[in-house]
Amino acid sequence: MNVPISKEELKPFLQRSDTKALWIVSRTWLEISGIFLISALLPHWSTYIAAIFLLAGRQQALAAIMHEAGHKTLFATRSYNNFVAKWLSSPFLLMDGETYIKSHLKHHRNAGTDQDPDLKNYKDYPVSKKSLFRKFTRDFLGITGLKANLYLFLSGRDLLSRNKRTNYQLTRGLFVNGIMFAILWASGFPQLYALWVIAYLTVYMAIIRMRQIAEHAGVKDLYHLEPKYNTRSIPRGLLGLLFVSPTDGLSYHCEHHAFMAVPTYNLKALHKFLKVRGYYNDVEMAGNYFGVLKQAVK
Repeated sequence: MNVPISKEELKPFLQRSDTKALWIVSRTWLEISGIFLISALLPHWSTYIAAIFLLAGRQQALAAIMHEAGHKTLFATRSYNNFVAKWLSSPFLLMDGETYIKSHLKHHRNAGTDQDPDLKNYKDYPVSKKSLFRKFTRDFLGITGLKANLYLFLSGRDLLSRNKRTNYQLTRGLFVNGIMFAILWASGFPQLYALWVIAYLTVYMAIIRMRQIAEHAGVKDLYHLEPKYNTRSIPRGLLGLLFVSPTDGLSYHCEHHAFMAVPTYNLKALHKFLKVRGYYNDVEMAGNYFGVLKQAVK
């Protein structure tokens, strides 16, 4: 890896903050609460559709929080990372933070090679416009989500790693989702929980696909070990803020691959540093997520 930054220059970017991490987690849950509140106060089909899309974006935020906490880079205090990964993020997505990070670290170790366990998600890009349209259509119609969750419930295996689920993984997921439903029930709006489920089975699946595309699909050289060639960083913009990259720094995936120990809230500053140093001079960088889609189709 040939990244133009010294160990001394990297040190400030490695600093972790419990305060910044707490804000990311708190903001996500405040946003989830606010979306449910608005849906309760403005009961209309248009409100519900908007809520489904926005809740899916917050589900992506929970996935990002699980990811960062799993890396032990979100909070400076290690035990906070463990608690947030186990109880405040992954189980709401019916996942297990510990299982996820074990599989995810294999991806980091093997990115740029044919041993990357996530390669199947993006190796066939660029694809035709018709193919991409079909993929997203399946996501938005809930076909992808239903198939994934049937596998999760019937196979006894984790969805990502395909290994046997950890003890109480599904039980914990159903428990915390039950708490969410109970809170909505006690508030007099139990029907609003359906918005969370629909978002999870439909729009969230499309967001996952878009994130996979944005991070590794249609890059300069998927089988090169240099992060700037096999991974992509982009400004998140409004589309990222609302849906694909709702937590600070999530869209700067190249920097994350180059330096896993850098917390997500420092990745944007690191990206600017490396860009000034000329690290990306030989890479065509997408300016937003629409630009990514152009690079992902033939």
